[in-house]
Amino acid sequence: MNTERDVVKKQLDEELKNLQFTGHDRVIKQTHPPTFGARLLALWNKEIEIPVKPIGAIGAIILIVSLTLHQPEIKQQPQQNTPQRANRELIEAGGNTYWKDIYEQAVKKHEN
Repeated sequence: MNTERDVVKKQLDEELKNLQFTGHDRVIKQTHPPTFGARLLALWNKEIEIPVKPIGAIGAIILIVSLTLHQPEIKQQPQQNTPQRANRELIEAGGNTYWKDIYEQAVKKHEN
């Protein structure tokens, strides 16, 4: 039985010796598709090149623009309150110390 098999194998090998199969990778990919984990690992192992000069220039431009456009609001008190503040009076109420004008405003709000 083995001799017949060997004869057939030799004959097949002689007939196919001129043919070469070059699609090994394609067949392997079709029969054994990569798993999600393998694809994720391949993505994780990819090398990424980030050019420093353009990224640095963009960052500097964004920083400069944000600093020039950002203008903090400065609330200025009307000039009429400035002399009044110099003459403020402290009062004690309920064991706490308050400015008299602020205390009176708060009392008026709560009375209404």
